[in-house]
Amino acid sequence: MRVDDADLLDEVLAETPSYSPDLKALGLRMIHQQQGNLDVVATQTGLPKSTLYKWLAEWNLSQRTAKKKP
Repeated sequence: MRVDDADLLDEVLAETPSYSPDLKALGLRMIHQQQGNLDVVATQTGLPKSTLYKWLAEWNLSQRTAKKKP
């Protein structure tokens, strides 16, 4: 997979003080598509690996919590 207009993505990231829910969803989807390879996703998006790890941990926790609800 290739990110077209990567310079535009850089602009969005630089102008966005916090990440939007849409960007977070995109990042999580890309992690899934890359079979958990955060290095590839970080390279493709320019997002820090630490941010991707955090989003993935939050997602996994929310899924475990949702499964526990009756």
